[in-house]
Amino acid sequence: MGLGGPRPPTSPSLGPDPTAHSQKQVRARDGGGSVFVHQRSGGPADGGPGSSVRMQILVKKLLGLLGLFGLMLAGILVPVRLLLVDHDKAQRYRRALSLCNSFGGGVFLATCFNALLPAVRDKVGDVFRQLQISSNYPVAETMMMIGFFLTVFVEQAVLTFKKDKPSFIDLKTFNAGGSEAGSDSEYETPFISSEGGSPEGGRGGAHRSHGHRHGHFNPVELAGARPLRLVSLVLALSAHSVFEGLALGLQDDGAKLDSLFLGVAMHETLAAVALGVSMAKASQGMKDAAKLGVTVSLMIPLGMLVGMGIQSAQTLAGSVVSVVLQGFAAGTFLFVTFFEILSRELDDKQDRLLKVLFLILGYAALAALVFITW
Repeated sequence: MGLGGPRPPTSPSLGPDPTAHSQKQVRARDGGGSVFVHQRSGGPADGGPGSSVRMQILVKKLLGLLGLFGLMLAGILVPVRLLLVDHDKAQRYRRALSLCNSFGGGVFLATCFNALLPAVRDKVGDVFRQLQISSNYPVAETMMMIGFFLTVFVEQAVLTFKKDKPSFIDLKTFNAGGSEAGSDSEYETPFISSEGGSPEGGRGGAHRSHGHRHGHFNPVELAGARPLRLVSLVLALSAHSVFEGLALGLQDDGAKLDSLFLGVAMHETLAAVALGVSMAKASQGMKDAAKLGVTVSLMIPLGMLVGMGIQSAQTLAGSVVSVVLQGFAAGTFLFVTFFEILSRELDDKQDRLLKVLFLILGYAALAALVFITW
């Protein structure tokens, strides 16, 4: 054993560094030529935790895309299959579906104000920091209202050029008698079909019941339309579904994504059921109903794919486009809540307080879901 000075202590070999998968040594030379080493954490490109979270969100979106398509298609075709032989079933299920619609209105209200709007605010703040902009202007709220007015404009434009074609599904379709007794006033919003001048008015109540308040669009007219005209009309009348899909595709927060899926699934499934009942009342055949159902059901997946494509562009321009579209999508949810659901349900005298209760329950359910940290 040598008599030299003490050797520097050597650390025992502990095998591979357990953090090696998440860190990299980066060698660089400073101006004097010496070499220094620093550690940097592994990002998504290095297989770090960020990549795993993004993969989980991507899987959620793809599964949700398939699930929403299946729910909407089933919601359209099942009523057509069941009610073609028994129109009276629609009346039996009307009350339950109306209460579910009120619950869905509460879900949409919470989706807009408890999930989407805070997410848009956060993203606006991120974009402003990147652009080094300081402002207290309510940009998120303004974009939401622009989306709201844009949706109103699109629907009114459709109604202007197709005067007798209502754009949204009216759950009063389930009233087989087509009675106006449940309304407080003679006024009907532009989103409710008014077909009082039915040519079949002299044939008795059974025939008149099929001529009132068919929602979303007229299946009889669509059944005889040329394919291109049919598809273009369905695309125009399903514009709000595309924006709902955009909201899902652009979302990159797992908890908020779950809330959005719940709200969209409830609303679109109920809308699909109402559309299926409307087509069954018009004696739409299964083949034509399937074609129309597939077209309508593809609207949300289409919006989701577009949103996912925009979200994947990790650039400043991509972030700006993403936050603008999410703001517009929040406005669409606002429109659907107040114009399509609440104005319709609360205008009906039946079960008013019960509907308000279900509205509150729907809001509370999703507000609690957003509050939970997943």
